[in-house]
Amino acid sequence: MSQVHVILDSTANVPPQLLEKWCNLHVVPLTVLLNNRQINESELSAADLFTLIKETGDHPKTSQPAPGDFAALFSTIHNSGDSAVVITLAGSLSGTVQSAKIAAQMAGSKNIFVVDSGTTAIGMVQMAEQALAMAAAGAEAGCIAAEIEKMAGATHTMFVPATLEYLHKGGRIGGAAAVFGAILQIRPILYLREGKVAVLDKVRTRTRAIARMTEELKNYPDFAYISVVAIEAKEEALILQQQIQQLYPQIPVLFGEGGPVLASHLGPGLVGLIFQEK
Repeated sequence: MSQVHVILDSTANVPPQLLEKWCNLHVVPLTVLLNNRQINESELSAADLFTLIKETGDHPKTSQPAPGDFAALFSTIHNSGDSAVVITLAGSLSGTVQSAKIAAQMAGSKNIFVVDSGTTAIGMVQMAEQALAMAAAGAEAGCIAAEIEKMAGATHTMFVPATLEYLHKGGRIGGAAAVFGAILQIRPILYLREGKVAVLDKVRTRTRAIARMTEELKNYPDFAYISVVAIEAKEEALILQQQIQQLYPQIPVLFGEGGPVLASHLGPGLVGLIFQEK
């Protein structure tokens, strides 16, 4: 009997227990480039990354998987007569989705479906869990991919970085914005709109920025889930998770952490929300 495989890229930061539970769940890694070293994201933690940055004084860069990184896995799946649903981070943030699509064409299979999640981290994990549950219930890959695309359209991502330094060095904001933002203690609330990074609001102080992000939830009628995401800000994020759970006692409020690739572009101390409308 053929099987539906679910494939994520490593920015999902998949919990190890999920990989242990599902033999048809796979992760294709992105790469962190630091001090002339290429490091598989799956072999590094965000904490390790920031330690290396301090030790080397170098700023990290990242690299998407090459089509060949997907192709080997796709070839095995195709030759086994199986199918696959690939869920990647937002296409405007990385060329990973294009690499996956090129590899799918190379494999020559009509049973490999690539979905741009429009988000990353735990948002991708939630999509994968839905895909795995549907596959276990006997759904075909095409039906699963269509459902994941609906989830992607209903998923929202916003975040408050602790520093603008990483966004500046990564080319996301200009030097003047970074300098004046630091001097005036301006905290931007950023969000993904159709996969692109945009500014939701700018406020003074981190406390106000996180409160403003939480207030934004009031603009949505109902949720399938809400998740708090952190990069080296776990304690603060867990407190926020408790606060949101009190506000929405009937909604699952989850917690997840960003991995090294996201950390390379956003820096330590980030707190964000990823949530899906019902």
